[in-house]
Parts: sequence; C-alpha cells; structure tokens
Amino acid sequence: MLSVTFGILAVLCLAYFGVIAVYSGIQTSMIWIWLVLAFFFFLLSRGLVFYHQHRRMVPLWIPVSVTTLLITGLVIFAILQVLIFGGIARREPAYLDYLIVLGARVREDDISLSLKARLDRAIRFLEEHPETTLVLSGGQGEDEPTTEAMAMAEYLRYNGVEPERMLLETNSTNTTENMICSYALIQDQRRKEKEEARARRNQIRKRRMELDRFLMETEALYGSAKEDDLAGADSGYGQGRFQDGNFSQGGNLSQGGNFSQRRSSVPVGPVLSVGPGSREPIRIPPSPKETEFVPDKPLQIGVLTSNYHLYRAMQIGKKNGFSSLSGVAASSDPVLFVHFCVRESMAILKDKFMGNM
Repeated sequence: MLSVTFGILAVLCLAYFGVIAVYSGIQTSMIWIWLVLAFFFFLLSRGLVFYHQHRRMVPLWIPVSVTTLLITGLVIFAILQVLIFGGIARREPAYLDYLIVLGARVREDDISLSLKARLDRAIRFLEEHPETTLVLSGGQGEDEPTTEAMAMAEYLRYNGVEPERMLLETNSTNTTENMICSYALIQDQRRKEKEEARARRNQIRKRRMELDRFLMETEALYGSAKEDDLAGADSGYGQGRFQDGNFSQGGNLSQGGNFSQRRSSVPVGPVLSVGPGSREPIRIPPSPKETEFVPDKPLQIGVLTSNYHLYRAMQIGKKNGFSSLSGVAASSDPVLFVHFCVRESMAILKDKFMGNM
C-alpha cells in the first residue's frame, strides 16, 4: 500500500512539472525540483516492492535509515510550512514611515506577475497610508533589461504614485542584499532629514533672535516717543489725547503727523503686540510645524513581498540591522503557489545555514 502511495506521488510531481512548464515556461526558477521529487518517490515505490519480495537480502539498517530520513524530512518540511503560513497570516501594520518593496523578475517587455502583484499591493497600501514612503529594492540581473527598482518606479508613476514618495535601491541581487542595502538607504535618508531639520531650526532660531531684537528696539522707541508726546500735550503743543497707547487725531508730533500714524508706518510683520508701559517684548511661540519633527524618534518600517516569501524576508531583515520590522503580504499566483512554498522551504534552510537569518 505504501509503495502505491509513493508511486502516486511520483506521478503527481511529474504532472505538476508539466503544468508549470506549460503555464509559466520551462525557465521557471527551480522547476527541476519536481523532476527530482518524482524520481525520488519512484525509487521509494520500487524499493519498497523489492524489500517486500527480498526482505532477507536487505540489511536491517537500510530500511531503518530510510524511514528515519523520511520522517525527519517530513517533520522539517511541516515546520517550515507552518513558518511560511504564519508569515502570510501576519497582521498588517497601522502606520509605517517606510515600506520596503522587494523586487522580482523583470522581463524584456514587461514585469513578472509576482512583481505586479507586489506593486499593486503597494499602491493600495499608499492609498490607505499617505504618510508612508516606499523603498523600491532590486538591482539588475543578467537577463533583465533594467534594474528592478527602476522598473517598479516606472510602473508606480504610471499608476499615479508621486516620485517624491519613492526611494530607489538599485544594487541588491537577492533578499539578503535587499534588506542590507535598503537599511543603509533608509539610514542615509534619515541623516539627510536630520540635517535639513537642524538647518531649519537654526534658521528659525536666527529669525527669532532678529525679531526679539527688533521688538526690543521698537519698545525702546515706543517708550521714548510716548514720553515726548505726553510732554508736548502738557505744554499745549498739541491738542490730542493719549488713549490706550495711541494718540487720537489732532495730537500732532514735531514731524507733523499723529503718533498712531507714526506707529502704523513701522514694518513690524506679523507681530507687534507691545502693550503700553510694557518693558518686555512679547515672544512669538513657535509654530507647530517648526517643532513637530523629532530627529531621534523610532522609525516604523515594513517590508512588502509575496505572501510565501514574507517570513524569510522579515527574518533576514531582523538579522541585518532592523530592530523591528512589520510585514505586508502580496498575493501570489494560485497555480504556482505550491511550487513557491516548496522552493521557499529550501531557501529558508539555505539562508539559515549561511547565517543570513
């Protein structure tokens, strides 16, 4: 019975290989996995038949070793699938400063379906989160006409995304480089924002000091003018009356105009609220926009990739600089989904052994 099961699995793997070849082409990445699996299950099927027919000829350690390897492989594969599907079910973040969009294959005249699904998901995310900046990550492969980041930017611009909402990372060639280079690009952008904020604060501080000095000079001038005009009014030089810090019409000054006209001619800008008898200029509080930028606030960063790829991308990111990382999953091709999950299991093992995650 078990030999029949292995035989059916061999046929299914071979049939799925044919489906992939017809659906997306023989050049599909790692399509050979299904030929290897078909051959492997076929050997198991024939081996079981031989073992049942010639049991006395087969040493005991052979079936024990094969059974142990099969069970171990099945357990590892099941654990990897739980991790992959756990990444798919991850909750979407409510706010992000930056969202890293991982690239995928770019063809000569079009982008791949996987990349299109990621970009369409990024567009929907931007519509719901207008404060987020996209980091488009992907270099140029040997068979690609341009960098994946530039192809993504062109697609997004065509669909209405403003260029200022995108940062392009064009040097990476795999997921590990995607995350390392994107982290460096975000840090560089952050330094630029801090420098610009520092320059704005210095400029605001300088203007405020100039305004304070101007207000103090205006206060001194106002106090001097008030004393002179009151003395003129007492001596009968003028007929005006001083009320609420101003002379009414008729109170002539030595230059021929009333004091209120003299005050109104001073170019005080948006503020000249100096009360009568005050010795301190009124300080203008900073605008909220001048203080809302906090240079050292923690950044909220996410990564957007295909659903089956999200777990590995996040683990690599956390291993290579990101203290915290949120995930946004894009849909994947339903016909190729099983192939992607099996291929991703092998990629997780490889990156784990290489220390990338």
